[in-house]
Amino acid sequence: MVERYLVELKDSVFRETPLMEDDFEDDRQLRFRSEDDVEEWIAEQNESHSELGELSLHTAHPNDNSEVDAYVVFQPARGMWVPDLDA
Repeated sequence: MVERYLVELKDSVFRETPLMEDDFEDDRQLRFRSEDDVEEWIAEQNESHSELGELSLHTAHPNDNSEVDAYVVFQPARGMWVPDLDA
């Protein structure tokens, strides 16, 4: 049986990285087989824009009512978090 690990890309991912929102379907949600698979995807993405900052994975809070297991956010190299508009 294939595991399902659902992540959502937050607004900050599209504002300060080369990733384009139009390239993603399903409301910015991506399905992976495991947390390790998403970590590998994040590492690959970070290689292409490491001078800008980095993407990181944050496990959804236990009280989170969404279906996602985790969120991908972007932290710029200058060290300041970019707030998400929908948070």
